[in-house]
Amino acid sequence: MASLVIKAHQTRSLSTQKKLLNALYVKLEDKFFEHISVKELASEAGVSVGTFYRRFKDKESLLPLLYQDFGQDLKFWSEVQEKRQHTDLTEAINVLVHETYLFMNEKKSVFRTLHLNARLHSDIVSSDPEVDRKAVYRNLAMTLAPFCSSPTCDVSNKTEFAVFILINSLVDKILYPDITPAVACRHNGDIFRKELVVLLTNYLSS
Repeated sequence: MASLVIKAHQTRSLSTQKKLLNALYVKLEDKFFEHISVKELASEAGVSVGTFYRRFKDKESLLPLLYQDFGQDLKFWSEVQEKRQHTDLTEAINVLVHETYLFMNEKKSVFRTLHLNARLHSDIVSSDPEVDRKAVYRNLAMTLAPFCSSPTCDVSNKTEFAVFILINSLVDKILYPDITPAVACRHNGDIFRKELVVLLTNYLSS
C-alpha cells in the first residue's frame, strides 16, 4: 500500500491523528470502511477536509493506525486469557471459545475492516512493531497445552492448530454470516459455540 501515514511529531498533529482515528471507530459502527468518505471522517473528527489531507494521503492511510490500535486491544485481551485458571480441558476450551467469540463480536466492525484490507494491502501487517500476532496466538495455544497430551504428535502443534480452527471458524461465522462458507452451517451463535467446543475438545483429547 503506497499511501502511508506521515509520522506525527507535534502535539497538534498527534491530536488530529487521534481525533481522526476515533472518528473512524465511530463511523465503522454504522458503515463498512469502503462506504465511509473522507468528508464524513473529517466532519466527525471536527477538522477540515484540508487538514485531513495535510496529514493523510487518503482514508486507507488510517488503516496502519487502526491495525496498531487494535493490536493493543488484542494483546491486552490475550493477556487476560493467559492468566485464567482452569480445571480441565473442556473448561479451558469452553472459556476460550466463549471469550474469543465475545471479543470478536464486540469488535467485528474493526475486525472486518482489518481482515479484508490486510489482504489487499499486505504492508498493513508489518506496520505494527509492538504486537507480534504470532506470539499472541501461540500464547493462547499454550493455555490449552497443560490439559492436552498426545502420543502421536507434538502438543504445541495440536494446540496451535486448535486455535487456528477456532479463529477461522469464528471469523467466518461472525464477520460473514450470510455468505459462504458460513452459510454451510445453520447453527446460531450459541449452538455454534457449543459444537465448536465439542469439536476442539475431541480433537485435543485424541
